[in-house]
Order: sequence, then C-alpha cells, then structure tokens
Amino acid sequence: MDCGPAALKCLLEGFGIPAHYGRLREACQTDVDGTSIDAIEDVAVQLGLQAEQTMVPLNHMLLPESRSLPALAVTRQPNGLTHFVVVWSCHGPFVQVMDPATGRRWPLRKRFLGEVYRHSLPMSAAVWRTWAGLTDFASPLHQRLQRLGLETQECDALIGAAREDTGWQSLATLDAAASLATAVVDAGGLRRGVEARALVQRYVEPEQPNVSSASGAIPDVFWSVRPLPQASRGDHTGEEQLVLRGAVLVRVRGRRPSRPPHVGTPQADGEPQSSDQTEVDSDPSAASTATVPASEIEDESPPLPPDLAAALEETPSQPEREIWQALRADGLLTPTILGLAIVLAAMGVTGEAILFRGLMELGKHVGLESLQVQLMWAVCILMALLLLLELPMGTATLRLGRRLEMRLRLAFLHKIPRLGERYFHSRLTSDMAQRAHDLRQFRTIPILGSRVLRTACQLMLTTVGIIWIAPNNALIAILALLWAMGLSILAHPMLSEYDMRVRTHIGALSRFYLDACLGLAPVRTHGAERALRREHENLLVEWAHASLAVSRLGAVTQSVGTLISSGFAVWMVFNHLNRDGANTLLLLYWSLMLPVLGQQLVQIVQLYISQRNNTLRLLEPLSAPDEEETPPSTTTRDAPLGGVTIEMQDVDVHASGQLILRQVNLTIAAGEHIAIVGPSGAGKSSLVGLLLGWWQPTAGRLLVDGDTLDGVRLNALRRATAWVEPAVQLWNRSLLDNLRYGAPSSAPNTALGLALEEADLLDILERLSDGLQTRLGEGEGLVSGGEGQRVRFGRAILRPHIRLVILDEPFRGLDRDKRRALLDTARRYWRHATLICITHDVGETQSFERVVVIENGRICEDDAPATLKQQPDSRYRALLASEDAVRSGMWQGAYWRRLWLESGRLRER
Repeated sequence: MDCGPAALKCLLEGFGIPAHYGRLREACQTDVDGTSIDAIEDVAVQLGLQAEQTMVPLNHMLLPESRSLPALAVTRQPNGLTHFVVVWSCHGPFVQVMDPATGRRWPLRKRFLGEVYRHSLPMSAAVWRTWAGLTDFASPLHQRLQRLGLETQECDALIGAAREDTGWQSLATLDAAASLATAVVDAGGLRRGVEARALVQRYVEPEQPNVSSASGAIPDVFWSVRPLPQASRGDHTGEEQLVLRGAVLVRVRGRRPSRPPHVGTPQADGEPQSSDQTEVDSDPSAASTATVPASEIEDESPPLPPDLAAALEETPSQPEREIWQALRADGLLTPTILGLAIVLAAMGVTGEAILFRGLMELGKHVGLESLQVQLMWAVCILMALLLLLELPMGTATLRLGRRLEMRLRLAFLHKIPRLGERYFHSRLTSDMAQRAHDLRQFRTIPILGSRVLRTACQLMLTTVGIIWIAPNNALIAILALLWAMGLSILAHPMLSEYDMRVRTHIGALSRFYLDACLGLAPVRTHGAERALRREHENLLVEWAHASLAVSRLGAVTQSVGTLISSGFAVWMVFNHLNRDGANTLLLLYWSLMLPVLGQQLVQIVQLYISQRNNTLRLLEPLSAPDEEETPPSTTTRDAPLGGVTIEMQDVDVHASGQLILRQVNLTIAAGEHIAIVGPSGAGKSSLVGLLLGWWQPTAGRLLVDGDTLDGVRLNALRRATAWVEPAVQLWNRSLLDNLRYGAPSSAPNTALGLALEEADLLDILERLSDGLQTRLGEGEGLVSGGEGQRVRFGRAILRPHIRLVILDEPFRGLDRDKRRALLDTARRYWRHATLICITHDVGETQSFERVVVIENGRICEDDAPATLKQQPDSRYRALLASEDAVRSGMWQGAYWRRLWLESGRLRER
C-alpha cells in the first residue's frame, strides 16, 4: 500500500535529495488504500525534481528516443492490483527496476512490458494529433521503423506523409502498422527489411485516407489510440474524442537548479481506481509543457509546507543510537561492568587452552607430578571462576533486556496518544498491532550485543595467540581475521535487503490474516473460501520465495566463509609443522577455531540485520511528529460556556489524491443546531471530520471561535466535543467502564443515573446479568447495534463542558420512533451547545432550524427546511420525496409480510 512513497524516495535519493520516508508517506497522503500518482507528482516537483506525469504508448516507453526514463511507473500485479515501481534505464535486453516489494531486479524488456499497467484515457482528437506531431512521438516511431529494417529515408517519408494529414488517422495507422509488423517479425513470420516494409506500406498507402479499412485488418491490441466508443465523431461540443492507451509515468528530467513554485500542467480527466489508488490524470501533451527552463526558475521560492519541510529536514532513524540512549537512561555502570565481564570470559577461554597445553607438555616429563597437580587445580579453579562469571553475566543481560523493553513500552504508551489522526489513517491496523506485539523482541537486544562482543573478542584473542606461538604465521592469521570480519561486513547490505523483503511480505500476510478473521462469517456465507485461499496462496508464495532467498544467501555466505577460513587454518598448520612441534596441537586447535568463530559471526550478523530491520519498524512511531497538546493554562475548565462558532472559508480537502470536499463555505453560529443530509459518499462525514482532526484543509481556512483550528486548538476542541457515531469504540469492559470512558473520575452518581435515563439504558441494565458490571464482550458482542448506540449516547452525556456535539447517524439500528425520541433528547440536553447532526432520515430534519445539503463534496443548499421544501427544484425536496416514496409506496405495499421481533419472540403483524 505504501509503494508510492517508497518509489518516490528512491527517485529523490537517486537525484541526491535525501528525504525521510515516514514524512513522505504523510506528505503524499498515503492511507490504507494506497497513494495517488497525482500526489506523488506534486510532492516530487515541490521537493526539487523536474517531474511530470505523462502517458506514452507502451512500445515507446523503453526507447531512448521517447525520453521517458528514469520514471515512476504503474504496473499490475498478478492479483490484479496496481503497484508503483521505479524504472531507471535499459541495458541491452534487461530493464533496471527498483521494486519496493522486492528490491532491485532486472527483468527482460518483454516481460516487464507485460507487467506495465495499460491505462485508457479519453482525450480530444486535436490534443492527441498535436502531441503525435511532436518529436516525443515521432522519434520513437522512427526508431521502431528502423528496427524493422527500413532505411532512414523511408522512415522519414512514411512519417512525413502521415504528418501531412491534419487528422489523427494517418499517424495512428502508421503506429499500429509498425506494432503489427514488429510482432510478426518477432514471431518469425516475416524477415526484417523488404518483407516488413511491404507489410507496413500496405496499411499506410495514400489511397487509404482514413482508418476504417486498416481498422478491420489490424487487430485492436496493436492500436495505441482508438475512437471513443459510441462517440467516435464528437461529444456535446462537436469535438471528436479518442481513447489513448498506454503506460502511466511520472518521468524525471533531472533536478531543478532551484525549487520553483509548483506549475500546473494541462491535464485530461481519467482515473482508474485500484487498491493503491493509482489515480491517473495524465495528458501526453504535458510532456512538452511541464518542464520549466532553468532561465525561468525564480530565485525566490515559496516556503515548503510543514510536512514536506519535515521530509527534508528530519534525519533517518538510527536504531543503534536510540537503543544505546535507552540503555544509558539507567546509567552506564551496568553495561560497562557487563562488557568487562564478557572480555574477561573471552580471555578465560583462551587461558584454559594455554593451561591445557601446559598439562600435556608436562606429561612428557617424569617427576613433575606435583606441578601437574597444581596446573590441574589451576584449570579447575579457572573453569569454576568462568562458570561463576557466566551466571551474573546472563542475569545482568536478561535484566538489561527486560528494562529496555519496559522503557520502550512506556515510550510507546506516552507517544501513541500524541500522534495525529493522519498517522493512523496511513497505517494498517494489522501492522500497528504487529508492531505492538513485536515489542517483546527488544529484550533480546542485549543478548545479541553480548554475543557480538564475545565472538569479536574471541576472534582477536585467538589471532593474538596464534601469532604468539607461531610468529611466522602472523600474516596468515591476520588475513584469516580480516576475512572472518570482512565477510560479515560485505554480506551485510545484501542480507539486509533480503531480510527487509521478508518483513514486507510478513506485513502483507498480517493484513490478510486480520481481514480473514474479521470477515470469516461473510466469507463463509458467500462461499468465498476458494478465492480467499487463492489470495492467501499468492501472498504465501511471495513470502516463501523471499524467505528462501534469505536462507540461501545466508547458507552460501557461511559456506564460503567456512571454506576459506578452513583453508587459512590448514595453511597455518602446514606452515608450522617443520618449525616447532611442541605447539602444533594448540596451533591446530586455535586455527580450527577461526572458521567456527567466523561462522558464528556471520550468523550473529544475520540476527543483527533481522533485529535492526525490526527495530526500525518498531521505533518508527516514536520519531513521528506529535500533535500539539493544549498548554496547561487553557484547559477545558477555563473554556467559555455555550457553543462554538465555526466558519469554513473556501475549504478543500484531499484524501489519497482525491478531492473529497471542494469550495466549502459554511458558517455555524454558537449554539446553533443544524442537520446535514445528502446521498451516501457525498462528503458529510468528511465535513465533520475536519472538526475532529481526521483531515486538514488543503486550501481555504477553518476557524473555530475566530481562530484557526491548529494542533493546540484542536486538542482543546476535542475535550469539549461530544461525538456519537457507530465507529466510536466500545471496549470489552463493563458497561460502567464504557459509560465513564472519557468522563472525569469525580463525576457524581447522579450524572450516571441521568445518563442511563436519558440514553434509555434502563431496560438494557435490567437484562444484563451483572448490571453495570457486565462486560459488553469483544466487539460489543453482548449488545445489539442499537443498544451499542445508546451506550455511546450515554457516554457522550457524561462528558462535561460540552460546546460542540457531532451526531453522525447516532441512532442507527433503532426503530424510527426510538430514533426520533433520542434525537429530541439530545437536542434538549445540549440545547446551549453547537450541534451538527448527520442523518439519512431526511424527514426528521424538518424540526431543525437549518439544513445543509451536500452532494459531490459541495454544499449545494443551505437554508431552513420549510424554505427548501417549497422550492420545486430543491435537492432537499427531492430527498424528502424519495424517502416518502420508499416508506409509503414500497414498505407499505400489500406484498410485504411484516414480522415483529421483540424480547426474543417473533410474531407477525
């Protein structure tokens, strides 16, 4: 889902513009549905790239003459979802691709073109003809004709003749004929040269002035542009419309000398929807207009938005430094003593070997039994000391790990509530849950560090010992040491990349497992088990391939390291045999220890890489920017009484590249109650989402009590807001805990009784076995949807100092009379607060003083219900009529049976 920001970061880094990945996600408005290509283009331009979104025929994309590379391209995965990759360049038959899912790869041209997403874009025939007459289209076409064996003069003649036609048909036919001839030649049906030229000329002869005859002979797949279906001779303006089919790219011509203001390019409409929200709004004519000459770039550029500035200024996360700072928080005494103990333990192992060697040497001499006994006692004492040293070392290491985990868990507990809504909108719930679960792995970091230190010390001490007993092997021993350590360093980048691939696929699997568990009942109901297994199989195969690649690379690295280290050991032993036989056994032992320690070091490096990649993911939320909190001097106790004043001035809101609210102008007086209606998906919830902090205006101003709603004021407004919506979470706690959630602990019992009465919860309370102490179950399983809404309503009533009330389908799941009664209760209880009610019960809004109608992200009507109802062409009147027609004409029809379910009994009415 976040391949867009990853690909953009690759492009930026490739042109020397370092950017923080997390901030790029937020700047590109990445959410759980992916990223828009429009947002990526806009961010790339603002950050200093000469980037332009364009669309080219598929067979032009990889030709140097098209000047399309490097570029960010849209591909299609085997499961049908779209995906962003970076296409850097072509080298012979191979294409250099950076894939966020798998890393760098080199597919064949034909295979890669088969992966590219082929988009269809309606556009004016005049626009396409203008672009096709330019060099960006003519040069690649010229190269394709030359590859068919045509001479340069013949290519120029064919293209020149097609250009003389002011219509689009001649150039389109020549392009299609070249594609057809290329396919036939590649399949072996024709030879390049005369035969290929004859095939092309057959379709572009002068006596064929239009595309009609060639259209039937050339299959549709070879055409890059076709007449728009059912509108081949124009639209309501009389202008002929075409459909261009090709690859969607954000190509980069280089880095701007200085960052200019963003200059828009001519765009045509057309947006394919996908899981990655790869929304395309490309015009091939933009290729000739989007690049700004260096001479026209302004010296004074407007400041970057805060999120883009943060992407450039924020330094990449360094997990080693952050872990070290967390360990230092408890002081350096324990880590220092532990490090010294590890060094002593490594030295003790070397001392053991020297003492054993002394025992074996003394065994050759007669009469030295007493010295042998002394050495034996020395060995035993040393082993006992090492054993006694290991116990506190292990205990201290485990204690450090537990304290590190506890400290980082507390940091998460402190950080999560301070993150903004945009952060959570751009992350999967399954991914955040997995990160929280993986916090337990922090306790293994000190263990891994102690293993690294001990192995490194043993390697160096073993090398020193070899040099001590066999100075003639000093160079060989040093080379063996450098090889053992250097191999780990050389393998680190590739092992890190392969391990990150595995973690990427694990994240995809975690999303699948969560979705599968949450949707298990619908999957079984609709018989979708086979489709679900097939999707799971695709993800599992990708994960298995990535895991197998890591295992293979690790095995190859260890095998090569062990083989060459063993060669060094054999070399040292044979080099020493003819010089001094007394130390041969000890030299053999230490020489063979070098490959073993080198293999251990490679294994530890693999664990370190896995732990580092995991730590990067876990620490990422800690480096995210905070939402500003309310200063202590402006708490809700000091907030003014009465409702809030809300003013929206020309507000636009983008989400995933889509404009979900546009030119919203709305003023709500303090204490005013308004209703918002409109069709599903019109933008009603997004409008109130501005007040909850879900979205931020991308244009215009949002004022609350005359001040811009920023982080500080947003936090204060939330504390004075009552929000009732089915999305509000009910916890698997007691009914009492759910009601008091968010209310002050000092709230009197009389307030609780009032909430139970006003929210009509007394009948629910009587039914629950343990009364207020009854748990509501996971996912509010012990209460129905309507009862859960009443619990949410009661929770809102218990909140003090309410100045803003947001009711978004607040009583869904209840019958009509109950909804009307509870809405009247809410308006009466919060009569002095500003109240916004979103509902599909259009008839119930007639009691409001004011109704706002929203359609397609715009406010189309705003007036009193009675006034709107009297207007013949009013949308509000049409919604009322539609609702009445459904209620009176459909639900009251004689062909319906009416069943009434109450208290677990079903009867017919």
